[in-house]
Amino acid sequence: MLQERFASSLDRRASRRRPSRARRAAYTVEFAVCSGLFFFLILSGIEFSRFMFARHTVDQAAYESARIGIIPGRTPDQVRERAQQILGSAGIRAATITITPEIFDRNTATVTVEIRAPFSKSSWLKPLFLASSDLYSSITLDHENQAYLIGDESIDVGDNDDEPIDI
Repeated sequence: MLQERFASSLDRRASRRRPSRARRAAYTVEFAVCSGLFFFLILSGIEFSRFMFARHTVDQAAYESARIGIIPGRTPDQVRERAQQILGSAGIRAATITITPEIFDRNTATVTVEIRAPFSKSSWLKPLFLASSDLYSSITLDHENQAYLIGDESIDVGDNDDEPIDI
């Protein structure tokens, strides 16, 4: 009798631990529905993160290459090379780099760098939401010696202890 009670209690415990066949099928369906949504959210997060990273890289490439261009003696080829170096390090392909003016001389007052790249060619995954988006950045910087380019006029540039004078 004691053995029967012990055996029946073991059977009841085991039946509580083991789900029925209907419940096991429900687990499978729940996993299928939830995992699809879960992976969709993960891949969407990866795509948006990559887009923001690529957009920041294009901004940084435009800024750093324009900084190269405002240094006296630099050429547009050096500016383009620096932009391509930064873009290439982040895997951004098929970028169009426009530098204005096309030739730097002693009268160059500003340097403008525009970069445009299609996101679909720079994404790690096939983009779902941002496939038609372009990465774009444009920056214009004044040449470092712009204060001296105005001509024969005498310009008071200050004593260099305070903020520079805007002209």
